[in-house]
Amino acid sequence: MNKFHKSLLAALALSFAGFNASAQHLQGVGIHFGGTDFYGPQTGNYFSNPLYRISYNPETGKDDTNKRNVFHWNPTVRVSYWYQLNRWIDLNAGLNVSNLDLPMAKKDSAFINRKMFDSSTRNNYFFGSLDLRVNFNLLPRDRSAVSPYLFAGVSVTQYRKDFGALLPVGVGLNVRLAKSLSLNLESAYKIPLGDQNQTHLQHMAGIVYWFKPGYKAPVMIPTPPFVDTDRDGIVDSLDECPTIAGLPDFNGCPDTDGDGIPDQKDECPLVPGLAQFKGCPDSDGDGIPDQKDKCPYVAGLPLYNGCPPPDRDGDGFPDDVDRCPDQYSKTNGGCPEVAVEVIDRVSKAAKAIFFEPNKATLKKVSYKPLNDVVEVLKADPSLYADIEGHTDNSGNDDINIPLSRERAEAVRNYFVSQGVDAGRLTAEGFGSTQPIATNETAVGKAANRRTVIKLRNFAK
Repeated sequence: MNKFHKSLLAALALSFAGFNASAQHLQGVGIHFGGTDFYGPQTGNYFSNPLYRISYNPETGKDDTNKRNVFHWNPTVRVSYWYQLNRWIDLNAGLNVSNLDLPMAKKDSAFINRKMFDSSTRNNYFFGSLDLRVNFNLLPRDRSAVSPYLFAGVSVTQYRKDFGALLPVGVGLNVRLAKSLSLNLESAYKIPLGDQNQTHLQHMAGIVYWFKPGYKAPVMIPTPPFVDTDRDGIVDSLDECPTIAGLPDFNGCPDTDGDGIPDQKDECPLVPGLAQFKGCPDSDGDGIPDQKDKCPYVAGLPLYNGCPPPDRDGDGFPDDVDRCPDQYSKTNGGCPEVAVEVIDRVSKAAKAIFFEPNKATLKKVSYKPLNDVVEVLKADPSLYADIEGHTDNSGNDDINIPLSRERAEAVRNYFVSQGVDAGRLTAEGFGSTQPIATNETAVGKAANRRTVIKLRNFAK
């Protein structure tokens, strides 16, 4: 036996032992009887095989030849083991035993002659094979009375002192006779994987018994029909809480807090609650159950563990949105309002700011109103100024917007030169996009050419 055949035999044995060890799947054992046909593949005569008998005729002094058709199949016995991997696939191992004459070549004339002529000369020897196959069920066996299948696998063989290997492929059929019993029919075409064997067929019919190792049908232990341990009117056999008095709506289990959630499913069984919080309450209605809410009676946010966001100055604007979190004010986003007279003073000064035509150069006449704004900003360091430059519609915005921005920056730079912190100032140009008067008249155009200074007392 060469190394390949030894390895194949070991693999078959290990596989057989491996799926025999499991007790989780349906399994079966079978006994099968049939025939092995080497003659058909040698001659092409599978079902009509001639047999010649030659005898001496004393009346004529010659040999007479008689011909009749027979099956040149050698009787074979197969013992099988089945393992249902799932409803579509079975693993199958089998041991096949025959006594036969094995052809020595692909076209063995001597073998054919021995089969064709009725002779007392016999060359039959023990022929055994151990195979492992995979069956592919075309119809699930548990849903069909008749379940055909295809199979393929590998085999190791022994004939006299020679070992060989085969590739068996074929078709089969399981016919359900009873819940655990099947009639099995199959034909295999066996292809040699070496010189020790020749192609042949094997036809078998048998019985397979199906079982689940270790399976025991459940035994129902009768319960006294009228025992009610907790005396809640529900017998123990139907009571999910047989030792604690309960309600029929909850299969005998109690609902102590009366919130419609039985105690065994209620995380707060002594306090009425809501189903969405597994029986616990949400007293402040903020969507956070009380047992997880650090402020259970004041609506809050998950970010603050159920508490409202902090408001240091108590003006009603939470710190995260309060423009002035340390100054109390109910208006202006939490900041005190800028005095009207201050706003009017700055607006009046802004209207007196003028530039050289088509330039961002401040005219000297603008210095006095500019200094007036500087005085306001220095007097109240909490103030910020947003400076806007605007033009009329002369020309186009490709020119006007940069010009208006440069003019706003010129005002900002003047304030900085007079000691105002640059961080309190912004400058932006809008060109002719925000007119306040018509651009059809000279008066309207003059009104649109303007500088606007907006005050605020909070940082952006």
